[in-house]
Amino acid sequence: MSNDSITIKKPFDAHVHFRRGAMLRAVAPISAQKFSAAIVMPNTDPPIETIEQAAEYKKEILAAFPAGNTFNPLMTFYLTKNLKPEEIEKGLSNGVYAVKYYPYGATTNSQWGFRDILEAKELLSEMERAGMPLLLHGEVHVDESENEVDPYQGEKQFIESVFPRLLEQYSDLKISLEHLSTKIAAEFLEKNGETGKLVATVTPHHLLYAREDVEDKPLLRCKPLIKSASDREKVRGLVAEGLPFLSAGTDSAPHPESKKFASPAAFGVFNSPVAIELYTQVFDELNALDKLEEFLSINGPRFFGIEPSKETITLVKNDWQVTEPVVTDEGVNVWPIAHKEHGLGNETIHWQIAI
Repeated sequence: MSNDSITIKKPFDAHVHFRRGAMLRAVAPISAQKFSAAIVMPNTDPPIETIEQAAEYKKEILAAFPAGNTFNPLMTFYLTKNLKPEEIEKGLSNGVYAVKYYPYGATTNSQWGFRDILEAKELLSEMERAGMPLLLHGEVHVDESENEVDPYQGEKQFIESVFPRLLEQYSDLKISLEHLSTKIAAEFLEKNGETGKLVATVTPHHLLYAREDVEDKPLLRCKPLIKSASDREKVRGLVAEGLPFLSAGTDSAPHPESKKFASPAAFGVFNSPVAIELYTQVFDELNALDKLEEFLSINGPRFFGIEPSKETITLVKNDWQVTEPVVTDEGVNVWPIAHKEHGLGNETIHWQIAI
């Protein structure tokens, strides 16, 4: 490693959305080029709730890659009322690595989720018994009176009122708090995180941007919402510590141009074309490049019992800009974050993967 070059094991994405059909065929090969493997989210339409559905989805993903590609898509179930406990134990031996919780109505395709994670007692008990990890979208979307919670306060309310009860009731459950985005969540993980037991993922956009900058930028509208500068600085400080229970989860979530430039814009940030480069830029800014490989390439695989990649990638310090969309085979534009025109405005990325 030098001041302008770093070689690391090929990264692992602990949280990615591929969608289905033409969108999948356009975006999945980008992740497969840049990452060794990824935990694939199950909030497709219809959702992934059975081994058969997971296998079918994996087959569709693999079909999108060129011959010889070694990328490994790791499948998940969606925590719905239709998910059967028996699927959980069978899933562990059939290529299903986790179960994802979405609060009902909180984000894209979350209409099948429980309103409160603690309602899923039978499923959580079976996951705890079987050793199946729970991936948490850790926000409260509606309160006990069915009133919608301020979306900027949803993660805070979850950490304060729900998470401690979940951990107490299911003390042996393996949990990943996904896309951590607030000061209070960072402080909670800093105190309570434990390798193999309670971990968290962090996105590039929650490390890079602040609410004050992005509220009118449709490409950066996502759930959880991008929070204040003070929240961002605490999350940045947390990853700079090099803690073994924090890892990269891009939460790359593509939408067609028609939905991202609608009013309101669809929730979801498409960052897979630039995620590794932006993570590297942030770690460089934090003088923590020596912590980058564990965050990007080692901590995530460790939690899911996967060997880190034996391949490596090299990143070099080189300024460049995103100037084009990704285009599906149906001619639909999908715009990455940090785009020169549609991002914050004339953004420049300072690191690039060497070809």
